[in-house]
Order: sequence, then C-alpha cells, then structure tokens
Amino acid sequence: MKNSSFFTRSSSALLIIGGIICIVLPFVSSSFIGTLFIARMLLFCGIVHAFRLIATRGTWPIIRAIPPVLVPIIIGLLILVNNSNRARGLTVILMIFFVLDGFFKIVASIESGTGRINVVSLISAALSFFLAIFLASIFPAAPMRLLALFLGLDLISMGITPTQRGLLKRAKK
Repeated sequence: MKNSSFFTRSSSALLIIGGIICIVLPFVSSSFIGTLFIARMLLFCGIVHAFRLIATRGTWPIIRAIPPVLVPIIIGLLILVNNSNRARGLTVILMIFFVLDGFFKIVASIESGTGRINVVSLISAALSFFLAIFLASIFPAAPMRLLALFLGLDLISMGITPTQRGLLKRAKK
C-alpha cells in the first residue's frame, strides 16, 4: 500500500510540476515554446502515467489506466513526426487530445465495484472539454503561448485528480 501511494503521489507531483512549467515557461522565454515543447510535454505526460501504472492493481483499473498512457504518447509522437511551426495543425491535435482526455477522465471517474462517481475527476474532464471547445472557437488564431497554458492547466488537473482520490479514501478510513 505504501509503495502504491509513493507512485501515485510522485506521479501527481511530476504532472503538477510539468503543468507549472508549461504555464510559466512561455512568460520567461518564448524561444522554448513551439511544437517540439508541446510534443515533449505530451510524451512526459504519457511516461508519468506509465509510471503510475506500475502501482495499479486489478484488471479493471489497469484497463482504465492504459488510455491515459497511450493517448499522450501517440499524440506527442504524431506532433514530433509532423514537426512544423504551424499552430493550426498543433491546435487541432491538442483539441483531439483534450476531447480524448476528457472522455477517459469520465470513464475513470466511475469507481469500479461501487458505481459511484468521483466528482473531482468529472470536474477535470469538464476542464478538458472546455479547453477543447475554447480552442475550437478561436481555431485559426490560437497562439502558441495559449496552447502551452492550456496544456499546463490540463496537466495540473491530471495531477490533482489522483491526489484528491487518495485523500478521499484516507478520509473514509
């Protein structure tokens, strides 16, 4: 149990730190912000989720934990393969990422066995859907800094969600 909480807490901390970097770095230096930065942050997100997968026990939790590993890695690799400074393509790919991320957060919010819904995961899913809809509404003119900011907010919401779930379980005991 302690090993499981170590992986959960450390992966949550890494996601929150990655989100803060995505938010702060565009204000510090605009030379680092680009498609490669976004792709690397998505790959980082997938690797951290894979790190979290180590502590997952049971068939259903593992099945629910695989999409958050695969989606950021596949989308990050897609961006790396199609490397260009065109923000339009990156915006569309990030919209797809936010929609898929929101969908899988909804699936993850349903706790297996009890059928109860985790409200914090639903709020995180709603944020992902909001980010996708907002990007769609400003589609042709989304600046790279805004894309990094949105990715940072989503990473922070990913990091906070499991921490909240762990705190809720501890409070019940």
